[in-house]
Amino acid sequence: MRDPDEQQHLIEQATQWLVLLRSGQAEARDHLAFQAWRRADPRHEQLCQRLENTLGVFQVPRSQGVDGRVVQRALAAPSGRRRFLQRALLGAGVVVGAGLVGNPMSGLHLGADLSTSTGERQTLNLPDGSQLVLNAQSQADVRFDSQQRVLAWRGGEGLLTVVDESRPFLVRIEGSTVSARSARLLVAERAGQCRVCALAGVLEISSQGGDRVQLRKGHAVNFDRVSIASVELLRPGEGAWVDGLLEVRDSPLSEVVDALRPYRRGVLRLDPAVAGLRVSGLFRLDQSELVFEALARTLPIRVSRHGEYWLSIGAV
Repeated sequence: MRDPDEQQHLIEQATQWLVLLRSGQAEARDHLAFQAWRRADPRHEQLCQRLENTLGVFQVPRSQGVDGRVVQRALAAPSGRRRFLQRALLGAGVVVGAGLVGNPMSGLHLGADLSTSTGERQTLNLPDGSQLVLNAQSQADVRFDSQQRVLAWRGGEGLLTVVDESRPFLVRIEGSTVSARSARLLVAERAGQCRVCALAGVLEISSQGGDRVQLRKGHAVNFDRVSIASVELLRPGEGAWVDGLLEVRDSPLSEVVDALRPYRRGVLRLDPAVAGLRVSGLFRLDQSELVFEALARTLPIRVSRHGEYWLSIGAV
């Protein structure tokens, strides 16, 4: 993806946080999640600092000559949100969509080597002939040399087919390393929680703390920066997103909602009171509105929409 597209994607993420934090409905957990997002990537922090300097820590002061109600309307309007933020960044000397040249953020690369935006899936060929399928809102950096091949995972989901056993192929993810030679694997990281599935070949997973796990075909494991869970069998339907599908069998509603988040812009709020409801079915990721309509017909939930960019799911 080109740099301007990457910059727009990052601005869109920041906009979603602005909409939520200025909505009056943000809870303590939302503020904690926002802080976690800021810490997750130096670029997030630097962009937020620029926005804070121009928008007043996400609160526009009247001394800047901008009424807060005007800002709220701009953020709520799909056609005006991005232009509003772009003008704010321009006021700070940040040229959005022009390569960030000649401004205080000129050393900031807003995009990963490989990435997808909201609702986008891509199949990419790597320099060594391996193939990577990226799910929506996923990012990775490629670091290949004559000694080894490294894929630095920055978030989201991917299906990786590794070819050529002459050099190790390493996936760096949340402080852990997944080693493969000739293999096919699913990689996922969302909010610091990781999962790796072996579809073919044998994988070696090592953590920062020195733990090691061997993963054979048909098995998967969850882990984070602190620990590696027990190896388990693959779940039915894992990797169905490659074909644009979501297959769940007696899974919590929260899992369905989390799978749909990368396919929707704006705020998607799930009431914890209904997050544990069990769901089974086969859904199309690209038709999330139809999915929510189907869920509302079969589960004791209410789906409420507040404008184009806010959807809430709660109890009836």
